[in-house]
Amino acid sequence: MESKKSLFTAESLLLGSLVVVALLVTGVAMTPSLRESVRDFFNPEQRTILAKISGDLTGQGLHVTILKIQTRDNIVLEVYNIENPEESAMMARIVLPEKRDAYFQLKGNATNLGLADVDHDGTLEIVAPTFDEQMIARLNIYKFNPDTRGFDRMNAPANSEF
Repeated sequence: MESKKSLFTAESLLLGSLVVVALLVTGVAMTPSLRESVRDFFNPEQRTILAKISGDLTGQGLHVTILKIQTRDNIVLEVYNIENPEESAMMARIVLPEKRDAYFQLKGNATNLGLADVDHDGTLEIVAPTFDEQMIARLNIYKFNPDTRGFDRMNAPANSEF
């Protein structure tokens, strides 16, 4: 009889502790600040370079290096001005609207980052493909704006081929 009683209390103790753990996990899941803290603990912020490309955007000496970087929450394009290799400065940081990397065909080669003259005006545009939440491919095209020294998002012209 004594062993049944100790077994029953051990089961009760185990069940009680599982209920407490379930309540704690539910509380963390329902509180955004706690949920982010736990996520940061188990999945720290990291940067992974997915692609790198260099080129002259304008054809007049604006040499840049573009990095496509995957972070925990999004994909970012970082554009560096490399006219002076000793002091390359970041020109722009472009956060892409989608979170999944993709590839496309550019001049017969599969790539996930490219420089191409999409609108046939003599200057190169940054082309970075991604997938949205429904896994539909999106082609993000960014054109250098010399007036603002920044990058504007543009739509692909109807006659463009990739």
